[in-house]
Amino acid sequence: MSNEATGVTIKEEAQVPVDTSSGAEAKKPDNQSEKAESQLAGGSVSQAESSDSHLQRLQSLRKELSYISETDWMYESLDKKPQQDERERERKLDLIERENNFLDHELSEEQQQQQQKGDSSCMQNIIKSKQEMDNSTWQEADDKSCSSRQGVITELHSKGGVIDTYIPFDGPASDHIYHQLVKGSVVEYLAYKKANEEFLKVVKILKVIEQGWGESITDSTITAAVESLKLEDSTYFKTQERIVHGMVIERLQSTIEVDTSSGRQKFDLENVELTFVPKMGDYVTLECAVQLDDGYVDKQGEILQLLKVFPTRILSNEKYRVERCFPEFAVLGENAYLLRENFPSGTELHMGDYVLADLIECVYSKFTYRAIKVMPQESNFLSMKKEKTFSGDRHVIITGATRFITTELWEKHKITLKLQNNSNRKLELHEVQLDHGHASQIRVIEPLTKTCLGIEGQLSVILEVEARCIGEWAEKYTLDFMKFKVVRCFKIIACETQKEADDAERRLLAAESFVVSGRSEAQRNRSYAKNVWANTLDVVRGESGLCRQRFVLTRIGNFDVPESLRNVYLRDCRPTEVLDDLERLYPCSTEALCMANYVQRFRFFLHLEEIEFFVCIRNFDRDRAHMERDGEYLSLTIENLAERRPSLVIGDTVCAINPWKDVTSDNKSYSGCIHKVLFDRVLLKFHPNFQEKYNGEDYRLEFYFSRFSLRKQHHAISQVVTSLGEQFLFPSKVTKRPHPQLHVRLVDGEDMYLFDTKLEWYNKSLNNIQKRAVFNILRGEAMNLPYVIFGPPGTGKTVTLVEAVLQMVRNLQSCRILVATPSNSAADLITRRIIASNALSPGDFVRIVSHNLIEKELIPTELMPYCATLDVGIDGSSEDNMLVTESGLKLRCKWKFMGGHRVSIGTCATLGNFMQMSFPGGHFTHLFLDEAGQSTEPEALMPAALLSKDRGQVILSGDPHQLQPIILSKYGRNCGFDLSLLERLLATQPYAKDLVGYPESSGYNPLVLTKLLHNYRALPSIMATYSKLFYDDELISMVSEENSRERTLLGRVQPVLGTGMPHNHGVCFVGIMGQNMQDRDSPSWYNPLEAREVYLMVISLYRCAVTPDQIGILTPYSKQVKTIRGLFMGTNVAMPKVGSAEEFQGQERDIMLISTVRSSETLLVKDAHLSLGFVRCRKRLNVAISRARAFLVVYGNPHLLSVDDNWRHLITFCANNNAYFGCELPQSFVPDESDGEADDSSDSYHEVSDSSLY
Repeated sequence: MSNEATGVTIKEEAQVPVDTSSGAEAKKPDNQSEKAESQLAGGSVSQAESSDSHLQRLQSLRKELSYISETDWMYESLDKKPQQDERERERKLDLIERENNFLDHELSEEQQQQQQKGDSSCMQNIIKSKQEMDNSTWQEADDKSCSSRQGVITELHSKGGVIDTYIPFDGPASDHIYHQLVKGSVVEYLAYKKANEEFLKVVKILKVIEQGWGESITDSTITAAVESLKLEDSTYFKTQERIVHGMVIERLQSTIEVDTSSGRQKFDLENVELTFVPKMGDYVTLECAVQLDDGYVDKQGEILQLLKVFPTRILSNEKYRVERCFPEFAVLGENAYLLRENFPSGTELHMGDYVLADLIECVYSKFTYRAIKVMPQESNFLSMKKEKTFSGDRHVIITGATRFITTELWEKHKITLKLQNNSNRKLELHEVQLDHGHASQIRVIEPLTKTCLGIEGQLSVILEVEARCIGEWAEKYTLDFMKFKVVRCFKIIACETQKEADDAERRLLAAESFVVSGRSEAQRNRSYAKNVWANTLDVVRGESGLCRQRFVLTRIGNFDVPESLRNVYLRDCRPTEVLDDLERLYPCSTEALCMANYVQRFRFFLHLEEIEFFVCIRNFDRDRAHMERDGEYLSLTIENLAERRPSLVIGDTVCAINPWKDVTSDNKSYSGCIHKVLFDRVLLKFHPNFQEKYNGEDYRLEFYFSRFSLRKQHHAISQVVTSLGEQFLFPSKVTKRPHPQLHVRLVDGEDMYLFDTKLEWYNKSLNNIQKRAVFNILRGEAMNLPYVIFGPPGTGKTVTLVEAVLQMVRNLQSCRILVATPSNSAADLITRRIIASNALSPGDFVRIVSHNLIEKELIPTELMPYCATLDVGIDGSSEDNMLVTESGLKLRCKWKFMGGHRVSIGTCATLGNFMQMSFPGGHFTHLFLDEAGQSTEPEALMPAALLSKDRGQVILSGDPHQLQPIILSKYGRNCGFDLSLLERLLATQPYAKDLVGYPESSGYNPLVLTKLLHNYRALPSIMATYSKLFYDDELISMVSEENSRERTLLGRVQPVLGTGMPHNHGVCFVGIMGQNMQDRDSPSWYNPLEAREVYLMVISLYRCAVTPDQIGILTPYSKQVKTIRGLFMGTNVAMPKVGSAEEFQGQERDIMLISTVRSSETLLVKDAHLSLGFVRCRKRLNVAISRARAFLVVYGNPHLLSVDDNWRHLITFCANNNAYFGCELPQSFVPDESDGEADDSSDSYHEVSDSSLY
């Protein structure tokens, strides 16, 4: 029988005991053969042995193989026939011959290598591999991770102990047998060695083989016992990945206990992939590595390693009604609950709200599902308040006719109305009341008595209509449901002729469905943009102000917008049709973002953004325009250029088309490059043929923007997929590096040491949380995961980032750091901080700027010596012509010069130019991205693509609760393109909040995230509002409300509005029933009454010795900005900074005045879609109210703003502190005795206590 058939190796057969009673004699190998076999078992051969030694060992091995071949028949099974089948024997001999040939071949190669290197290690490895392969029994060569071993207990303590002086075990591995263990006990244990790890893990102590003597045993005795057991063979087991189902019965900080089919199991959550935060009672599925043991019926032995935990079942996007709200959780429907830690940030849920929830199965009190994620859909808070004041009708849906038109008087007609109960309880219709009683022209036919309306039930109300007079009449009737009333009007129109009746019907129909005829402005813009894009004229290019490089190491592709996408998006049809076609062409737009569709999805978003930008820039086009000569340029005047969006920048082009020529005879157009952008004009350079001959003629002008930034983003998203990989883009678990990046330690949260050297802090005022963040960044223990500095307003996230950069440069000599920002102002701020630290010399860091900044003279003078521009050309393609200006600004710097700096600072787009330069792979080691929440994901990836997963570390600093990046494409916004990389990562499991697992770090894993809590900006009364609304009420004010500068200023300005407020209260609300207005020449809105009140407040503040630079005026609409500015300029009063939330983000003022503008509820939906205004735009609200240090005054309509929970909280906070002024508060703010009653149901949830939910 062949060796392959039995699966037993030759070596195994040689080791089977031989029964010599059969009389068979076999020639045994000589002593040299035995010696060779012993050497094979030892597995090591001295490198100094000669080639003769190899030949001797090989000869011995051949003798052994011959001996095995000759005695092969002796080891056949007894139940087999004694005579060997000739064909099978030939197969064996052929196998032996192949092994001989293999050894001959390896010997020949070994001799050649010895001649070249004199090294015998290669043959050693071959023989060692052969020995390891032969020693395995029914086991693959590389599957020795699981084994049963014997060892000695050398240490024992309450939480576990140590075996053989170096193998630790924990409590779960010994709980069942711990009472039998003493020091010196000999035990058998199951061990598992994880992939890529050096040390064994004790899975379970199986049994005690020999009892020890406890503490009386000597160290020498233990050492002798350990040495003797080293000779014992281990039993190896195969392993397999299996799925195990169970329920979480206990959740501790770093472990979970799960009840499985094989009993209760405790698991350590370190290095385990989690798709959610498990809680007690959750049904979970465990992906495990398990032991395969023939001793069990299903061959499944112990669970060796937990790999992944995910819910057994997930129900996604289930619509639920909020039934109850408790301090720590909310009840959804009848069988689901939601913990407060899973509430959307900045959102309060109320009874009656509707949410879309992702549910997992659980068993907890009355609940069978737990919501792990919710998205609010409908808020019924105010409607329920109105229900209690007899004006709500949301719980009853009324359908049927609302008017009656007739030409016959005194003729009776019956009208039927349908009432449907849309609440979750039975209703009783007490009666239908008529306002005019017997004089009414309608009469109730039925019901005439009390009628019950069941849940989701329907009821018919029949009215009899009798027109008595010519004209229009409104008959009011009331449906009395005891606890609330519904009031409706029925219109009766009696006409003299049928023509009048028909005209009245058409008039009413037109009023109900009023639609502006013709195409909308947006449709006209898209149609025009489509025609311009399809223009096929030949273009004669002008002179560019930027030096074009013909030779670069990496060419960025064009990534043109596909024609099919362009035609669909710019089609002249309804938006819904466009969206349907887009989803058909690009199914990835409706799919969840994943690694498979990552590049395609972001390419699609970037294409949409380019199309929208192309449409927007058409606003600059002119049918007839002329230019004037200005030196070497042609000057084009553009009205309001400084305020227009999108803005024109250097590198954009203008195409001049002669409108008088026949297009069919001359299709040429001339392209002029923008060289300078001034306040109200641009300077252009065309081709010399056009530039010299131009004499003031009128031309049709079309504007085009530079696509290079978009092309770099396309390139980056492709690069980062390979350079950083899936674990970076879609993290699912935290894997620790084998060794930290820097071996630093933090003592008592204050002093940091690198080995035994104490490190000095550059910024002495850092608090403990900031120091902890720097410490975590320096250690860099999370493998290939971005580190997040979560910095609420005023908590010093930029200070922390700068400290981390400086410490990294000082202590890690090989580092090359990129510091990226979304804006130039943020990059300038970081540069100033580094200069002020005096930690780095000018040659150690550089601020990289664009030519646009230089031409617009936007580079601060004090930063000039530290700034440089790039030349992306490869070495030798042009002369090394780096220029240094008188101010110290360096121009056209090559990669060799730039690569010498240890810190490079710039915007994401500017640093993205490095992708074209000749930097070797892994040159840049760290990326610090400040204000990461304001960058789109492709923008953030431009500098990130320069790093590698092996050496790179990315640090994101920002606040996910402040403004997102500005996205032009509405469809892109709806699909999530405005979601920054920072915010998307925070929604993944490694960054999820887990108060049980990480109670000392605000619920976040300190290996990947630090949340800063100390606020250095505002008085406690100002900070309290946004701390509670957006930051879980965790922020700690470091500004004294008794003796700080801010408190002194507040004392001076507080009396401007009135007295009665607490002396330390700095937030006021002024209620104004104004009117939002809109001019024909602008789509933006303004409120003249609010603008006037803000202006008068500024004058009053000036009288309190407040200066303009201490005041900021924030409003969401550009027209209101112009209105307020006009009031100041018209009266020659010094004007403070007036701007939008985007302009104020990252800034602060002593006093902030906010004008909300809106006074009409009908326009709020449009604002929400366009990300304008403050109502239902919580991120915009957060930025607005978190800019003030000492005094915050809000002007707005409380009746409108109160529909938003966040605004309602702010107004209530002011009213409770006597800081509300102006018009009367809405009725819904008045406390109601029944507010505390959830509903009339008798359900009780007393079984679920707040604390037990954790």
